[in-house]
Amino acid sequence: MTRILHFTDAHLRWNQPGSAANPLRLSRTMPDALTRLADRITEIKPDVVVMTGDLLDVPDDVLAGAPADGRPLDEWRAEIEADFQIFRDWFDAIGVPGLAVPGNHDDVGTFRRVFDDPPMVADIAGMRFISFWDELGPDRQPRRTGARRNLYDSALIAAEHDLPQVHLQHYMIDPPITSRGWQYEYRGAADMKDAMENSGRVRAVLSGHYHPGSLATGPGGLIHSLPPAFCEAPHPFRVYNIEETGAIDVRNFILSD
Repeated sequence: MTRILHFTDAHLRWNQPGSAANPLRLSRTMPDALTRLADRITEIKPDVVVMTGDLLDVPDDVLAGAPADGRPLDEWRAEIEADFQIFRDWFDAIGVPGLAVPGNHDDVGTFRRVFDDPPMVADIAGMRFISFWDELGPDRQPRRTGARRNLYDSALIAAEHDLPQVHLQHYMIDPPITSRGWQYEYRGAADMKDAMENSGRVRAVLSGHYHPGSLATGPGGLIHSLPPAFCEAPHPFRVYNIEETGAIDVRNFILSD
């Protein structure tokens, strides 16, 4: 059995000033929440901990290279790096393997540097974890293109990837969701879903981005799971127990459980 603890969308700000624009996103309490989550990890004893994006809440104008507060961009970059370092130090301290992918509120270049350009493929506890650093298109619908699409296609058909897989990504494939006029699932999500089902290799697709959370199970038992956003009270996360048969037990937790 492989046990995975999954949380997403922390939207942390500590060295960066201010907080997320949405007051439900408790950006400045996240360092304390991570400390409490580390205690739960000790209790639950997962084989791996995964975080599926939006570790930080970097303002859109800063990501675009034009801070609205007038401070030099280099000051923001130093603060962003320090906030990512909070996560890096946390992962290094929890005592189990950890994997993370960036989200649309993260600065990808700084993420890559702080996390030492992490590999896209990692074998842990009998599972092959494959990370996809995808992006939003101009219409804000996620897309999987280029090298990321090539990795995805290879994962489903190439002999060297013929192992039970867990896919990690910020954006969701299933179910299709429209909110605030945006499509949250990938462009071409239905075909992606069918291809994964037909491969027989993928056990779980773990994602984030959509803060209410969701859970969908395909006809072959493949789960598409994203917990509600960790940054919002009561700070939820999920645990998956994946049996060698492919059966998956999904459990929901909150920090105060």
